[in-house]
Formats: sequence, structure tokens, C-alpha cells
Amino acid sequence: MKLLLENWREYLREEQGSPVIAHLVGQAGSGKTYFIENTLRKKYPEIVAKDLDDFDDEADAVVGGDKSWRQSGDPRQVDQGLARKHFDKVQSLLDQFISENSDKKIFLAGMSVFPWVQGDNALNVGNPQMKIYLNRGTPEEVAKDRIKRDVKKGLYRDEKPTQEDLQRDIKVAKEEKAQLLSAGYKSATEEEIVKAVDVIMQGEQNETPT
Repeated sequence: MKLLLENWREYLREEQGSPVIAHLVGQAGSGKTYFIENTLRKKYPEIVAKDLDDFDDEADAVVGGDKSWRQSGDPRQVDQGLARKHFDKVQSLLDQFISENSDKKIFLAGMSVFPWVQGDNALNVGNPQMKIYLNRGTPEEVAKDRIKRDVKKGLYRDEKPTQEDLQRDIKVAKEEKAQLLSAGYKSATEEEIVKAVDVIMQGEQNETPT
């Protein structure tokens, strides 16, 4: 943890221009939303936190009202006119949100790459000061926990998740994690994330005239 924090401190000294203090990603079911609501914002209620899924849902209403048009996830099977319209709407909503909160500290969460969109399919998330991959266990552990949660929620209805479902989730999670780490995201636990945010918030307090 010490080395991770030292690396972030050095990086933060160089990247102070963006109001976006962090972009948090992680495996589906890893607890990103729970962490933000029950840990981060309880300690720092002044931080403006936003789940990118909210913009995704708003943009869905523009192109048809649900996610059925992109269900396959394969860009070759998705109407790219709708895909690009949806992507551009999400980016527009995100840009507006960052602009409206430019005087605050912004913490974004959620995946920013849209695999069903051909060409440029990564959102501009505002040059975040930290890019974080939430470490809540191995991909296998998180996938099992997410499936158990979805079963309790009734999302599988009368069906039971199969071993193939689990293995598919694990495969996707491993591939996503490898891609994100190679793109500069740092794997961190909740405790490490809070300590890194402490560095930013305490730095701001030290700069406030007394």
C-alpha cells in the first residue's frame, strides 16, 4: 500500500487541472456503488459521485428505451447508427455533468468503454487524477458472489445459473481487468482508495487560506 500511495502522491502533484479526482472501474458485482455510498461519501459528503450507468440509462431512452438493441454485445450484430447515437449522448451527458460540477471534486464510477460500438468507443472521463480498478477479490470470487446476489434478486427467474455462466463471467472479468491495468488503471482495495482520496482532500484543505 505504501508504494501505491507514494506513486499516487507523485502523480497528483503533476495532475491538478481536472475536477475529476478518480475514475473507478471494476468487475460487475465488485461493490463499486456500495463503496461510494457507504464508505467514500460518508467520509467526504462534499465529493460529487456519479455512476456512469446513470448516463447510459438516460441515453437508452433516446435510442429506444431499453438495452435490447445491443443485447448481443457484438458490434457486427448491432445497429451502428444507434450505437453511435447512444455513445455520443452518454458523452454529452458526462461532459455536461463535469462542466456543471467543475468547482467540486468529482468521483466517477463505472465502465467507460462500449464494446458494441465500432471505432472510438471509450468515453472521455475528464482526465481523472486517479484511475482505479477496485480489488475486491479474485475474478472467480467476485463472479460467484455476483451470481449469488442475482439469484437472490430473482434475476434468473425460474432458471438456475450454470457452470458455463460462471466460467463466461470469469473469462470476461479476467480479460477486462488485464485491459484496464494495461491502460493505466491501478488495482486498489477500498482502504487504499480512501487513503489516496485523503491525500487529495487534505491537500486541498492545506491550500485554503486561513
